[in-house]
Amino acid sequence: MLTPVNDPLREAQSLVDWWQLAGVEWDFVDTPNDWLADDLPTASATPPATALPHRRPAPALAQAAIAPPPPQAPASLTLPDTLEAFQAAWKQGSLAADGGDGRHIAPIGTAGARLMVLTGAPERDDEEAVLSGRAGRLLDNIARACGMSPDGIYRASLFPRLVLDNQAALPHLPIWTRIANHHIGLVAPEMLVVAGEDTARALLKHDPSQNPTDLHFLNHGGRTVKTVVTRKLSLMFNRIAPEKSMAWKQWQLLLLE
Repeated sequence: MLTPVNDPLREAQSLVDWWQLAGVEWDFVDTPNDWLADDLPTASATPPATALPHRRPAPALAQAAIAPPPPQAPASLTLPDTLEAFQAAWKQGSLAADGGDGRHIAPIGTAGARLMVLTGAPERDDEEAVLSGRAGRLLDNIARACGMSPDGIYRASLFPRLVLDNQAALPHLPIWTRIANHHIGLVAPEMLVVAGEDTARALLKHDPSQNPTDLHFLNHGGRTVKTVVTRKLSLMFNRIAPEKSMAWKQWQLLLLE
């Protein structure tokens, strides 16, 4: 879903990008494939140029409006050095620009939590905290099945607000990936679940979908955090049967010594 804008060029480019992200590029298979499994922005490959006669190039100004260069996280970015101050700045929206919509939904939990769950962005039904709605209740059930207390889980997101327009959020991804790493350092969890393959690509710097049941290790601040990558929790509602076995295997990896 895209945020209404008054720029026809941006609307057209967003529509093209949507189909590219959906995977509509002459790829045919016999079995269904959910090309829209994760809705966080990823950098799509630039399509090969096609020579077309009598085609006038778009004005440089219009091209810049459609695809602005992603800003890099400034070297002088200063972040709070305590979890309490970090959570307060998150709620106030003073950490960095994010391109999201609505109010800032806060992470919830305490430092030193046994498990931290990091999703891409708050869900539509999250109220006062990340993963406090329907996806959060699913998380509670998974945790209980694994013998964990839901109250001991630190719940967080990479982006602080609901992402309705991927093109608006994409330029801010490098900054918020850096903030997410700082966030993990402040929480210092024993284990980490990254919910959403796009979030995992940004955080782990590789494609986790090739080996979805692998245990990963995030090196952070001189310590190693056991990490697994799962599907975005809200995507399990409509595919609970095929996803249940995979999610169980992924979570069980965290419990192995």
